[in-house]
Amino acid sequence: MKKKVFALILSVLMFPGLLLADNGLTKVQNLPVVKGVFSKEVKIVKVKDMGDIYEIVAQRGNGRKRILYATKDGKYLLLGGNLLNKDKVNLTRLSQEQVDLVELSSIPLKDALKIKKGNGAKVLIMFADVDCPFCRRAYEWLMTQTNYTLYVFFYPLSIHPQSRAHTIGILCSQNPVAALDQVMSGQNFTSLSCRAGEEMLAKQKAVADRIGIDGTPLFLTEAGTRIVGFQIPKLQNYLKTTPIGYGVGSKRVKPQGTP
Repeated sequence: MKKKVFALILSVLMFPGLLLADNGLTKVQNLPVVKGVFSKEVKIVKVKDMGDIYEIVAQRGNGRKRILYATKDGKYLLLGGNLLNKDKVNLTRLSQEQVDLVELSSIPLKDALKIKKGNGAKVLIMFADVDCPFCRRAYEWLMTQTNYTLYVFFYPLSIHPQSRAHTIGILCSQNPVAALDQVMSGQNFTSLSCRAGEEMLAKQKAVADRIGIDGTPLFLTEAGTRIVGFQIPKLQNYLKTTPIGYGVGSKRVKPQGTP
């Protein structure tokens, strides 16, 4: 018994943050407003004490993480706002960017449709619904750019009833890139069906679900940051910057399936 107590004391002395972090998480989980508002599908994965309030990282069932704030008295919960400091720095945006980061080494690029433009230097991942108007506009614009490699993961949305059939048809085509061009340009397309196409779509959708995608288009840069929607300035700025490689610094960690 004494050995167990000694081991517990030693672990607290060596790693005091673990105990404090757990207590903070439990305390926030038990706040009245959190218990009253959060559903069972929402999980609190991280808590930060910011003085008068708690910053909460909450994860929904689809995997997407959101930043929220709760008052320490447990009466109020702030959702959808932006917290600024005295220097006008948007702390909420900075925190959201951090929790939204995706480790590219976890993305199986071998399962994506690959399109190389120019020297293919920059890596850009696109999650797209082929019947989504903004996805089509984004794709059309990207085809006018150069010196990048685009990896397309398909994510049909329920609001576009023909999208799944179109996507499987593209994946079953002998020339998927040409088929994608045809669908994205709004041309008539005869959808084929095959088991391999259905299985590949299931794999691609699983990737999208795992990183919490709930809308299209969505892009990932090689640094793992997200560009939500068709934002020409952000895409243009990214494609024009010098490639940083896969990962940070001199250690180049390649995404799965890259040559």
